[in-house]
Amino acid sequence: MSEGVITGLSVTGCVLGFLLNRAYARKYGDAAIQWKPFVLQLICICGALSLLPGDGVSSRFLFWIAASAVAYAIGLWLCRQHTKKQQAEPGDTVCAMAAQAVLPFGAALAVIMIAGMVLFGFVWAH
Repeated sequence: MSEGVITGLSVTGCVLGFLLNRAYARKYGDAAIQWKPFVLQLICICGALSLLPGDGVSSRFLFWIAASAVAYAIGLWLCRQHTKKQQAEPGDTVCAMAAQAVLPFGAALAVIMIAGMVLFGFVWAH
């Protein structure tokens, strides 16, 4: 994938997730994002992105993909429980769950890009 596409996906994911979370927080007084699962989602996605397969799929890549699926299931379930507890409308529940799904992916792309720029910039400079 080109760097423009990756940057676009990262910015779109971060901005969309932030806006959905902010809209939910304004309406219900509490953030839609469940932050502990968010961190788990972010770590698992970064692990999978760091091992993107070139010629073949490694067992470590499959582990991170499976861990990401579990982290997403936990995050979305906890987000849904949170919205049920706040008696959110069905449309707001969908928006909250979309924020929980989109923001970690956009943030993970940003983390990987920034880490790559810092690491490879440091390596190339020395």
